[in-house]
Amino acid sequence: MTTYNEAQTFCEIEKFIKDVVDDQISCEQFKQQIVPLIIKSRRFFIAGYDYVDSIIIFKQIERALFQANKFKLYENIKDLPDHVIQLMIADIQSKSELIQHGHQYDQKQNKSEMKKVERFFLDLVQNKDCLMIFPMRLGIREDVSSLAFHEFECYVYALLREVRAREINLFRCIHSVIWKMKHHPDRGYYLQIYFIYAGQAQDTTLSDHANKLAAKWEELSNGYGEAHIEEQAKKGWFVNCQDDRQIQRTLQLLKSDFNANSKNHYLRVMRTRRKTFDCERIPLKLN
Repeated sequence: MTTYNEAQTFCEIEKFIKDVVDDQISCEQFKQQIVPLIIKSRRFFIAGYDYVDSIIIFKQIERALFQANKFKLYENIKDLPDHVIQLMIADIQSKSELIQHGHQYDQKQNKSEMKKVERFFLDLVQNKDCLMIFPMRLGIREDVSSLAFHEFECYVYALLREVRAREINLFRCIHSVIWKMKHHPDRGYYLQIYFIYAGQAQDTTLSDHANKLAAKWEELSNGYGEAHIEEQAKKGWFVNCQDDRQIQRTLQLLKSDFNANSKNHYLRVMRTRRKTFDCERIPLKLN
């Protein structure tokens, strides 16, 4: 891919900071790598957003370099003596505990989400005969994957509003949804979503719904959207709510699928003020 997307750029910065902390970057490598990262990050960095510690530390170093250049302490970063770069490296390394704390927070958050998914699913199967779960990944076409997160977030919330409103037939049969926004290292942002139907849907009905959901996502995302369904999920996951073994098998399948690629598909580089994950029952509306 020739164009960089927002999270991909910040992931590179996060790796750069990690390499500095792990003492894997020499003074010369520091000079070579930091300038391209500064140039790329300026396209996406928005003051006031809540970024993780690695990004904040990087921007502090950028400001220090900018101030030094402003006061004519150097003409080019390559002119900076090694002892100045070494001080910057030492400053980053002194904040390693802060960075590690951020990673621990992410791990705890992921575990918390998994527990919520499990509780939600086990609650759903109570007092029902059967359920059908239909997983989809709603992303952005690769040729426009440089889309910024706030744009993608708007498309996701537009879809969720339509699901909750139940104003068109497509969404009236959806009982619940489990969803999470993620980032693919190569293809940008995507929504991992599980549409849950009460009762047993026919293959033809699911296929029709899948096509219509994909079309609706493309419409709401201004034509940028692209839907993906795993081959083994095209017929949905049927759950006999009277069969404990099947309930447990489906729960493990759901947890495994939900947690897939969690180590490299994440939004960890940026904290958003809005939800990026939830489990929701879609209430019936009485007209």
